[in-house]
Amino acid sequence: MNDHDGTAFRPSVPRALGFLLLSAVAGWLVAQLLLALLFWSPPPDLTSLVVSGVVSVLVFVGVSFLVQRGGWPSVRVTDTALELANRRASVGLPWALVRSAVIRYPGPFATLRVTLHAGVPAPPPGALQPRVRAGHPTYQVHVGTMLPAPAVLRAALTHHLPREAAVPPS
Repeated sequence: MNDHDGTAFRPSVPRALGFLLLSAVAGWLVAQLLLALLFWSPPPDLTSLVVSGVVSVLVFVGVSFLVQRGGWPSVRVTDTALELANRRASVGLPWALVRSAVIRYPGPFATLRVTLHAGVPAPPPGALQPRVRAGHPTYQVHVGTMLPAPAVLRAALTHHLPREAAVPPS
């Protein structure tokens, strides 16, 4: 398939980094609050509090990027198929197999859930494997930090899906 066909949706490193930083700070704040409530101790001095916060946030972000190591999710919408990739496995789904595609949750938590028609043959080994929900194979990919934005992905999906399969924005 030609690289210029369709639209590719890939994670934006600045968006992913920002989301991870905010998640790490929120997690660290909740942990500090729970520890203070659990041990009924006064907060330590400000310097040690800031140092522990910076170290824990940097470790969280570093480990998160190491875990991903090239296994970032991606979506590609072409005239012939919908291509999904997640954790170094990918699958190409011809539009005739797609029953519905829904983007759920707002902002950086957005996920694309693609449901296929029942009775679709299983993908080959090494390809992205679907889950089965209500008898239909289903793929789920996180799209919240991708560029172009999930709204553009929703428009591209609506353009390619039959009218009855297109679901209004949630």
